[in-house]
Amino acid sequence: MISFLRGILVQCNQDSIIVEICGIGYEVQIHNQALSECPSVGELILVHTYLQISDNDYKLYGFFNQEELELFKILLGVSGIGARVAQSILAAMRPANFYQAILSADEKRLLNIPGIGKKTAQRLVFELKDKIGKQTDLAFAASDDGYVMEEILEALEALGYQRSEIFPLIMDMKAHHELDERVEDNIKKILRRKAMQMKK
Repeated sequence: MISFLRGILVQCNQDSIIVEICGIGYEVQIHNQALSECPSVGELILVHTYLQISDNDYKLYGFFNQEELELFKILLGVSGIGARVAQSILAAMRPANFYQAILSADEKRLLNIPGIGKKTAQRLVFELKDKIGKQTDLAFAASDDGYVMEEILEALEALGYQRSEIFPLIMDMKAHHELDERVEDNIKKILRRKAMQMKK
């Protein structure tokens, strides 16, 4: 397995780059957003890689950070999601924002990704919601008040709520600007909203 490449960027194509290492040029598939972040040709580059082996082909996929590589591998584990669709998702959303969308079951946000239809969005939420619970720290990291949000979540977990159960509610209230600065006040608001949901 090729874990990463460190060498000279010698060429940028429409959906790939070529990295030279010790006189050998490695073609690496990258998504559009990563392509826009490439250094200039002739400069040193470090690419985290994933080697995909099929019956008739070998393809090396590249990412500029470990978080994108991990998400890429998670996406390949979803039924019906291939490397092309996974790359499209990564080009459209940062990993932390994708985790937010999944944990809050925000199908509408996923539908904004090119190549993602309603059934695929539903499948992503269904298959990944429980699997990526450990990634909520990345989702919180995408927000300016990540530390406060994590404190609220930990307090609610101490009260017996599951992270996957309460996270979508917190994110929905945050999106509608219903949360304040005080952790104690926010916990009360969230518990009231949760009680209202249970009555319906």
